[in-house]
Amino acid sequence: MVWDVSFTCDICGKKKGEANHWWMVMLGDVPCFDEGQPSQRFTLLPWNLNESRNHDMYHLCGQNCAMAAMERFMTHGTIESDLAAHSRR
Repeated sequence: MVWDVSFTCDICGKKKGEANHWWMVMLGDVPCFDEGQPSQRFTLLPWNLNESRNHDMYHLCGQNCAMAAMERFMTHGTIESDLAAHSRR
């Protein structure tokens, strides 16, 4: 049986096609020994079909959205926009 899975960029909403140069991001906890330091990490990975199905992965359609995701993470500690965060609740 073949699974038909489609992917959408978590920043701009673009649908993934065959020739796109996509990336993935995983946010994870890290042990922090210094008070006031961020407790999460931002891991940017090249697209991998098998890993892309991991529910913890964010999907990014290219360099611009990867940079936007990093900026959001550095500013807010998440890559979700305020609008997206409220719609997931």
